[in-house]
Amino acid sequence: MRTSPLAVLLVLVAMVSAALTAALPASANTFGFYAWHPTWCCPKTDNRDVYWNGSTLTSAMITGADYGMANLDYQTDLRIGGYDSPAGTHTDIVMFDAYYTDYWGKDWDGSSTGVNITASTKCVRVLAQVGGEYLCDRAEIRFDLADMTTVAKRQHTACHEVGHAIGLGHTGLTSCMKQASSTKVYSSHDRGHVNGAW
Repeated sequence: MRTSPLAVLLVLVAMVSAALTAALPASANTFGFYAWHPTWCCPKTDNRDVYWNGSTLTSAMITGADYGMANLDYQTDLRIGGYDSPAGTHTDIVMFDAYYTDYWGKDWDGSSTGVNITASTKCVRVLAQVGGEYLCDRAEIRFDLADMTTVAKRQHTACHEVGHAIGLGHTGLTSCMKQASSTKVYSSHDRGHVNGAW
């Protein structure tokens, strides 16, 4: 009996995927997005110099955003290329804040799902690469002002969402990428992902 080339390819993809999954600790976060790893989080940034804009942010949130970007610059090999005002074609991250109830098809205040969303990041300009990898040319971050009530909350959330914008997924480790934590820095595992790529 002859095996079809498609069947062989599917078996190989399954084996590679299983090997990669087994190699990662259960609490580890993902980094980047590949066609064969369809989590939709998070295409990594497409260049080492990260330019950003937050010109519409409220004054309290701009301080949190500044912290998030400075933290990224200080902790990783990525460099903050500068603050673009207004946002230009090379701007990598654009941040917004508002009292959201329904945006990007999400129930921000939890009125219909019971799950409150404090912030969200979305890659709005995706670049497909050879080999199935996707990179993010521009990410948008949205902060819900109803939840940005303290300096610590703004700093943690900015660290978390900037992490998503440059390609980090959630983690179970002590990190700002851990959901429902108050940590305001990246873990060594997060930094390893980023610094290994840049």
